[in-house]
Amino acid sequence: MSQTLVYGDAISTYVRSVRLALEEKGVAHTLVAVDLVKGQHLEEAHLARHPWGKMPAFEHDGHSIYEAAAIMRYIDEVFPGPALMPATPVGRSRVNQVMGIVESYGYPASITHIFIPRVLVPALGGQTDEAEIEAAKPRAALFLKEIGRLLGEANYFGGATVSLADLHVLPVVTYLRATPEGLALLAAAPSIEAWLGRMNERSSVHAVMPPS
Repeated sequence: MSQTLVYGDAISTYVRSVRLALEEKGVAHTLVAVDLVKGQHLEEAHLARHPWGKMPAFEHDGHSIYEAAAIMRYIDEVFPGPALMPATPVGRSRVNQVMGIVESYGYPASITHIFIPRVLVPALGGQTDEAEIEAAKPRAALFLKEIGRLLGEANYFGGATVSLADLHVLPVVTYLRATPEGLALLAAAPSIEAWLGRMNERSSVHAVMPPS
């Protein structure tokens, strides 16, 4: 089988989502490091893989793909192993809906406007913009409330088994939880806290997102 390559930084949420999908399918892969902090994602070599300088980029069997959701769907369809999309149209639409919510609303509120200014900016010697974080908290709260509603009484967003949606949500919620604001928001979302506990027991999560 052709080598499977993931280009990106191990700390990236979307790199983690793609690698989680590969682990869930039992697919060996190589992470080709692209250092986010050093700006390697904006260098010519990576821009040739992803013209917007985002990550991850992905190669398999002569195919080059970028955009995490597209890569994850490819992984689920091409490789053997447990299906990561539900069997029914309604189930698949729910998974696709949650993945879209992550990208359009969850990631910007939780990562761009809370985790990065609260954790990453000061770690790099910058100053946190408190007003930016305060403005993002209601949007992050709505994100958690809505994915909690969509999860309902199920164990996972795909129903009884893990889906691509679970793998897309997990890295974002994990980083959000690493902030004081996120901890407080998750205290009001017990179903998501319980879901997070179930996800963190999975071997794929231990492989891709080991406890720090």
